[in-house]
Amino acid sequence: MKGSPAMFLLIAPPSVAVVSLDLMDGDDGAFPDSAEMMLGWALVLLVLLIRLGPSIYKTPSVLGEYWAYVFPLAAAATATIRYAGALNSDATVGLAAVVIVLAIAALLIVLFRMALHIYLVFKGDQQWRDPLFKIEMYHC
Repeated sequence: MKGSPAMFLLIAPPSVAVVSLDLMDGDDGAFPDSAEMMLGWALVLLVLLIRLGPSIYKTPSVLGEYWAYVFPLAAAATATIRYAGALNSDATVGLAAVVIVLAIAALLIVLFRMALHIYLVFKGDQQWRDPLFKIEMYHC
């Protein structure tokens, strides 16, 4: 489970909660304390999961598995953008920039890894595995 793409999905709920709590607050100039706590939790999860090391270099167990890295990082980037917009300090803008660059890098790495996997499948070196379908079950 170490570095599993599914673990990165844990970043999305607190990141989306940050945006929704900020929108429910209604005050454009302030950022609610509850949203700051959720953002802190999302960033702690992000640091911990990056420290564990993503498993993007292994052959995917199912097609499209690595796209689970992209959405949560985009949600975290959106949360940090809202935070930077509310506080408007150099530190928050820098934090938002770092998370945006991380999200873009994850998108590009996943695109490259998916393209590589498709190339290797068409070349015949790898397979698209489906955990629900086993060809051995249908051989007579």
